[in-house]
Amino acid sequence: MTVAAAPEVRAAQRRIVGTINASGRLNADGLAMWREVNCGEWKATAADLSADLDLLQVPHTIVTAFRFPLATSYSKAMREGEEVRILRKDLGHLVPWMPSLEQVIADIREDAPRWDFTIFQPRAEGMAIAKLALSAEWPAWSMKQARAARLVCAECDYDLRDQAEDRAPYDVRLPEQPKRRRLVCGKCCNDGIDEMERLATLAGKPS
Repeated sequence: MTVAAAPEVRAAQRRIVGTINASGRLNADGLAMWREVNCGEWKATAADLSADLDLLQVPHTIVTAFRFPLATSYSKAMREGEEVRILRKDLGHLVPWMPSLEQVIADIREDAPRWDFTIFQPRAEGMAIAKLALSAEWPAWSMKQARAARLVCAECDYDLRDQAEDRAPYDVRLPEQPKRRRLVCGKCCNDGIDEMERLATLAGKPS
């Protein structure tokens, strides 16, 4: 179907289609486009993409999301960015502007990866569940990239993205570095029970 539109809307369409083709990530939750903070000198920012989607009347949100540090980075800190996300249920609003998406959306597997990377956090009062703010492409990172993002077990180097039932990721921090996230698989930390009991003892609470 041809959509009649003003020149500025057509320009927004060209920019969005080009961005999706170059760096869009489609999964079971929807479509995501990541931009590093302060990237405006080199490419469209998340705010620019959002403005184009507003012109195309496509519902979306902007969230904070991190990518693995670059190998050349001195600090080795995760790279902060903003990700423009379109929920799967809203992708139909994008199809008139990008008809090729229709079949791609229909072919998404229900067991395809999703946006969230879920971890367990042992605490004195019990086990908590948290979601890491990672860019939507985290399932496709190479092992080297996943290791740089600390998504492998700190004890046995198991790739925690696999999330096997007995290898769930637990945030078990070193006592000398209580503020630094340290992920360990369930096999290496007794499913977080030992750490939960240690923290309960320090807090003077029954585990």
